[in-house]
Amino acid sequence: MKRVVITGLGAITAAGEGSSALWEAVKSGCSAIDAIHFQDSGQGWDAIGARIANFEAEKYVTQRKSLKVMARDIQLAVAGASLAMEDSKLKKDGYDCDRFGVIMGSGVLNHELDELAYSVANSLGDDKQLDIKKFGDAGLSSLFPLWLLKYLPNMPACHISILFDLRGMNNTITVGASGGLQAIGEALRIIQRGDADLMLAGGAESKLNPVGLSQYKILGALCGDTAGDPKKIYKPFHQNSKGFVVGEGAAFLVLEELGHAQKRGAKIYAEVLGFGASYRDGHSIAMNSALKDAKISSDQIHYLQASGIGIQREDQREMEAIREVFGQHSKNLQVSASKPIIGFTGFSAGALDLVISTMALGEQRVPPTLNYEKTIQETGFKISSQVMVSQSMECAMTNAFGFNGQTASIITRVFGESKK
Repeated sequence: MKRVVITGLGAITAAGEGSSALWEAVKSGCSAIDAIHFQDSGQGWDAIGARIANFEAEKYVTQRKSLKVMARDIQLAVAGASLAMEDSKLKKDGYDCDRFGVIMGSGVLNHELDELAYSVANSLGDDKQLDIKKFGDAGLSSLFPLWLLKYLPNMPACHISILFDLRGMNNTITVGASGGLQAIGEALRIIQRGDADLMLAGGAESKLNPVGLSQYKILGALCGDTAGDPKKIYKPFHQNSKGFVVGEGAAFLVLEELGHAQKRGAKIYAEVLGFGASYRDGHSIAMNSALKDAKISSDQIHYLQASGIGIQREDQREMEAIREVFGQHSKNLQVSASKPIIGFTGFSAGALDLVISTMALGEQRVPPTLNYEKTIQETGFKISSQVMVSQSMECAMTNAFGFNGQTASIITRVFGESKK
């Protein structure tokens, strides 16, 4: 099996552009969550979330006409991928386009209300309610002809491959919040078996609009406690946690076959050792599979970047799985969760957490878990809180346990040429 290393990190979140901006916010405990104001026909609509301010898609999309068929999720994906490519220092003549692929986590993208307003207005019945038959006959024909291309799950990966002329394997993983991390795991497998030299892998999502927020509200997943400081209401693993706070963003990593990276003198952030995935309740299965794939034991992991979604039942499942997998070694484990900094970002959440854990591994420091005070139950492990914790560590585990989706875990290691 080929050895695979991380040679590029790209992230765009409410904390800023680039992996360094994300890492600085995480390690300093500087939350980007704030009050959000939506304007619709003169009526204000307030929410809490981590929104990317002053995002300029034109910085990354070189063909301006493409913006007409790019939903915000696609624009963020292109930005995150561009930042990863820039960070990797890859040059166009330094790789084979046919052996460089793209794989990412993405789902059905949310449409903007103003795009459908005219179609809906033309589809109202005599009772002023939406007539579905009329919408099919008259409403759809009034939409922008290429409207659907803005919202298909596979379009972000398509735009990225076109932009960088990446002709290798191209795929989209649509399994919920674990999708970004699962995409990275699949990219690992592709390079390991020799089907690519490089893969651009990650995820992107934006649900910070009325449609996306309404979906989460109907599911009862949003934090209903919006009183007080918005930066203090998102509380993973906390006994008083009341749901998640939505964010938006994208994260991509350049995964590269070790020999290929060494030949071009690339900066190596870490080596990807193992990947595991399972079904919705398979938290411990995913972690154990990653350990088995990495050929290491749980006592070799001293830092775990948790999913920590902020929904009590989900956090409790993760805590129980950590105790089950790490057993007596749990007491030596430092656990961190970073969603209170940038919000729950859906398909990009796992990839963003892997960027964070990679930076932490490089600095040998575990970032704090913002707003953590009193845990749901006895953990058996240490949850990093308030301040950074210096930690000697060779290997780290990153979890992405999807909200009503599948589970995934990835293990990374400090790179050393002599290690096998």
